[in-house]
Amino acid sequence: MKGLNKLHVGLALSILLFLGLGYWLVKPKLPDQPPNLSFSADVDGTKAWKELLSTKQHAIKEWRLGWKYLPNGEKMLLVAIQPLGVTKADREQLLSWVRKGNDVVLFDRNPEGWEPWGTVFVGGGEEKNGAGERAIDGTEVVSTIRVLSDFTPTEGLLTGKVDTPYRIKPGGSGRALFEDERGVLASRTQEGLGSITVVLTPNWMQNGRIDQASHFELIWPLFAKSWDAVWVDETHHGFGTKPGLLAVYPAWLVLASVQLGLALLLWLWLRGKRFGPVHTPRAWTVRRGDEGVHAVAAWYERLSYQREALAHQQLFLRQLLHQRWGLSPSASALQAAEAARGRMSEAQAAQLARLLEEPPAASGGIAKPRAAKQRGVSTKAFVQRTREMGEMIAYLEKE
Repeated sequence: MKGLNKLHVGLALSILLFLGLGYWLVKPKLPDQPPNLSFSADVDGTKAWKELLSTKQHAIKEWRLGWKYLPNGEKMLLVAIQPLGVTKADREQLLSWVRKGNDVVLFDRNPEGWEPWGTVFVGGGEEKNGAGERAIDGTEVVSTIRVLSDFTPTEGLLTGKVDTPYRIKPGGSGRALFEDERGVLASRTQEGLGSITVVLTPNWMQNGRIDQASHFELIWPLFAKSWDAVWVDETHHGFGTKPGLLAVYPAWLVLASVQLGLALLLWLWLRGKRFGPVHTPRAWTVRRGDEGVHAVAAWYERLSYQREALAHQQLFLRQLLHQRWGLSPSASALQAAEAARGRMSEAQAAQLARLLEEPPAASGGIAKPRAAKQRGVSTKAFVQRTREMGEMIAYLEKE
């Protein structure tokens, strides 16, 4: 029993040692994501604010397209936290969207290029703040925050850790929301049917700082209004996508597919395109071409079926006259000649009437050439009449 316990203890220690070494050698590391991402749980992410806001608003979604693709409608909110790479065209498109009855809350340490706001640099080297702390411009300073309107119902002294040396230029058309001893930190301006709110302290939205000082009490009233939809901008954090069906595929795959498609089309074109003369296979000419016609004619001649051949040609000629001129297939040769005089010359009309005359009665069975000759059907007459019939049929087909 004592040996069994030692075995169990040794096995347990071996397993623990294996797990400890494995964790130490292959320690999983979380990816270092950029700051201010609404889906990031890092200290510098803003997921905590987003999760809390989702309990108060109808729908909160990430916006990963350009601002010109913002949905049509009104009573919507776009939240942009320290956006990067905002162009003049982006600002104009966003202002146009706001004027339709939507709102924007912009968190930016120095919102350059936005109208009608302007910022002023208030830093001037090393100084003392109200709490007696020394700070240099760009570093975090604990400031006393004063609310300038009925923005928040919170009573008492509000403080905030401010890390920007810029303040909103006074004297603008916007309504100041709160400020510190250096100047205005938040302002709201009406644009058409909507509004734009600018806040110079995006660090207050981060997971590790939203519960510090009075950050939450100052930013939460910004979202007290109820909107039909709330969009959090991730386009200007490097997570934008392009609209359309091909947007779900990487660029290299789309390019390779296009090149492969062009190569396939070129191959099909080369396979289907004929260069040079067309060569008709002999098998086709034997079955459907001149050789087949000659073979059938030889059999008619050998079996003395000249009259039957002429009767078939005459029947085809009458059918053609019926299609072209509306002449009844049972019309006489004289009626056909009368109908032809207005359409062809006198010689051709006479030839047509002669070709439509009733041929001699066809003889059945196999007849010898001598018997056919006695019936007055010579090879020369058969060839002559067949040639004239073919010329007449060709004339009518071209008409």
